[in-house]
Amino acid sequence: MYSHSRAEGFGSEVKRRIMIGTYVLSHGYYDAYYVKAQKLRRMVADDFRNAFAQCDVILAPNAPTAAPLLGSSSDNPVQAYLSDIYTVSVNLAGLPALSLPAGQTNAGLPVGVQLVGTHFAEAALLGIAHQIQQQSDWHTLMPG
Repeated sequence: MYSHSRAEGFGSEVKRRIMIGTYVLSHGYYDAYYVKAQKLRRMVADDFRNAFAQCDVILAPNAPTAAPLLGSSSDNPVQAYLSDIYTVSVNLAGLPALSLPAGQTNAGLPVGVQLVGTHFAEAALLGIAHQIQQQSDWHTLMPG
């Protein structure tokens, strides 16, 4: 049942990332990568902690490009990893965040932003996102 649910429940990109992580942690790379990654994770969390000493939430892009066309898929895993570049640090720091629409490109492709909050700030993020949607029509736009 476990292997069957994983085979159907995860897409190829998720499976690829799980396999890379499993390989790195199981083939003698633990000290070389995991310990260094934990130190980097602490540095990222400290940077966010310093930022939240000056503000309540952070508004940032959630991707370096607009959303891809429906049905288009990239067989380039590096490109897929690069599309996550703005969300990785939030995940490393273990912070709550949400993405919401923020308009469209001239070609009609959706553009999104993310709201990032400090630990346990989920209610504040949802309230701010609600206010943004009350003041805009971005969430009603259809990709052109």
